Amino acid sequence: MMAEKPYNEKLNDSKNMPEAVEITDSKAAFMKEVTAAIIRDGDKILICQRAADDECAMLWEFPGGKRENGETLEECIIREIREELELDIRVLGIFTKSIYHFNNNEIYFTLYNAEIIGGELQRNVHNAVEWVTVEEIGEYDFMPADIGFVEKILKERN
Repeated sequence: MMAEKPYNEKLNDSKNMPEAVEITDSKAAFMKEVTAAIIRDGDKILICQRAADDECAMLWEFPGGKRENGETLEECIIREIREELELDIRVLGIFTKSIYHFNNNEIYFTLYNAEIIGGELQRNVHNAVEWVTVEEIGEYDFMPADIGFVEKILKERN
């Protein structure tokens, strides 16, 4: 029997991440699809600090959220950014995908590259938002599910 890959080897292995996963009622309690975005402004990246009363309180993350039924992943990230930050974005493509296991749930993450095309940045659900350089991003305490994304950003800066 083959041993399961450790999380760090699965993190960016696209063979482990389907392009789209249909959520059914029987799967909904165990599997979630989540999108997030790397939103850049010049050499800065937008990161958000979770609210004090949220799960993983006060940790940093890339903005995004859970896909709703009937919604594509791109529609999800556009909606989430509009709801959380009052920004309109254009999705530029997928940066990476990963699978994360949390509280008996399997979470399928799709991280997009995106650019702002409208709106004015508001902090509707987060404790704080920051524009940081790639060099600064490693100084922040990120949610466990986002650490692999940060590592990939740092690795690709060169």
